[in-house]
Amino acid sequence: MDFSILGITTIFILFISLLLALFVLTVKTANKKANTFLGIYFLIFAIHISVFFYSKYISLPHATEMLRNHIAYFTSPLLFLYIISSIYSDFKLTYRHLLHTIPFIIIILIFAPRFYLVDDFNQSQFLNNFNATLERKADIFFSLVAQLFYLTLSFLELRKYKILLLENYSEKSTFNYKWLYQLLVLLSVIFCISFFKQMYKVFGTDVDILNSLRVLITLILVLFLTWIVLKSMYYPRLFRNINSEHLLVKKILEEEDIINQQSKSKEEINQLLQFMKKEEPYLDASLTLNKLADKIGLPHRDVSILINSNLNQHFFDFVNQFRIDKAKEMLLNSKDKKLTIQQIMYDVGFNSKSSFYTVFKKQTGVTPSEYRKRGISDNK
Repeated sequence: MDFSILGITTIFILFISLLLALFVLTVKTANKKANTFLGIYFLIFAIHISVFFYSKYISLPHATEMLRNHIAYFTSPLLFLYIISSIYSDFKLTYRHLLHTIPFIIIILIFAPRFYLVDDFNQSQFLNNFNATLERKADIFFSLVAQLFYLTLSFLELRKYKILLLENYSEKSTFNYKWLYQLLVLLSVIFCISFFKQMYKVFGTDVDILNSLRVLITLILVLFLTWIVLKSMYYPRLFRNINSEHLLVKKILEEEDIINQQSKSKEEINQLLQFMKKEEPYLDASLTLNKLADKIGLPHRDVSILINSNLNQHFFDFVNQFRIDKAKEMLLNSKDKKLTIQQIMYDVGFNSKSSFYTVFKKQTGVTPSEYRKRGISDNK
């Protein structure tokens, strides 16, 4: 079987990776830090995978070749830093972030005694039996553990991000949660396939199967990078982040050790509900918890606790409940029958069709058009 497809797909991956790196490092954006992490990630990724392209044509020094392989230990930390800097608008690099270099330092120390600190002849001898060495087996195991560790950290951070969006914002479609979640899911799939390939490299014996797995991974990487290119083309303004000063309601309650004051809570809840019905602040598509607190004249934390804890609703669901009630009223109102569903969607505070339809069907069990048809038929 001719495995030249491996070289061809590697060329595509190199081209797309370098193109993406150039794009994210030079494009004008408010979130330059996140783009820098992603750009460096693509550069390192391109260098790491380039071996399938140049190995037939040039021979690098053994130490340089091994370093090319080991710099892959920077990719998972870079992606994690990209994710948290994409989530938090006030993210700043500090000395503690140097801890993310630990995986790379550990693998260098593992290989140092019998490879990096010996002469060229001994390095050649080491490489002749490379896959059978304890260092190589430790490398494979440690690499998989590091990738799994950072994937887990990223998913946990993303879970916290989702809760913060629900507790503080009434419209999440303009935020980058969906993009980051999709990115992590795809990386998890790639990790699983890579894990299988690495295990086969250690325990398997058929070279053809190993090469087939390499081809499969490179093809998946081509699709993965193409998906990122399409995302950046179709959604250039998708990425929006939040301030890290936002706290989960659970965290607020723990920190302040708030005593439940039933009478005060009931009074403030009534005040909040009356304000929502009378002033209709939910018609503002960009309404946030902070904005609502300022309008009603209550501390931000108190409003957060009232909605997310006392009413047992996320702010997102609380506000959209009023929006859907308003939409239902307009859909059945004879004066508003000339309005299209899209016009009503914007009038009640939604700016995303998919979000409006999802929330509407969740609360009513039918789509807005079905709801309007039922109302018309009931009145006949």
